[in-house]
Amino acid sequence: MSEEAPTFLPFAPTQDRDSKPYWDGLREGAFRLQRCIACSALRWPAREICNRCRSFENEWSDQDGAGSIESWIRTHQAFAPALRDVVPFRVVQIRLDVQEDLLLIGGWLSDREPIRGEPVKLEIVESHTGDHLPCWKPERDSGRDSGRE
Repeated sequence: MSEEAPTFLPFAPTQDRDSKPYWDGLREGAFRLQRCIACSALRWPAREICNRCRSFENEWSDQDGAGSIESWIRTHQAFAPALRDVVPFRVVQIRLDVQEDLLLIGGWLSDREPIRGEPVKLEIVESHTGDHLPCWKPERDSGRDSGRE
């Protein structure tokens, strides 16, 4: 895990009953997703019932977070006071390799713009709030920054 705080999310995420194991996993350095015991489908976001088979049985499964860029955005406007000092910044949407219908968002850890479809790897980063956040960087890129320009 990196000690450098990302700038794309300078405030703490809100955990709920369903997402707590996800955030606990990130804090422990693990990328965990909810898996249905009945049909083995991974679920994101976490929820009580499987959207495929309607089972209530689930477990948490460690994943590597590898995927590809589905979309991204560069934000220039500070939509909250906490963002005033960090714009512009980039946020990416990642399609996970482990299951093609899983799309997650997170920070972008490269000096350059993301490219749709490019392979990425996960890095869990500790923010200045002490929360651990999912961020992605190009699989074959040594450039690393906080996602700011």
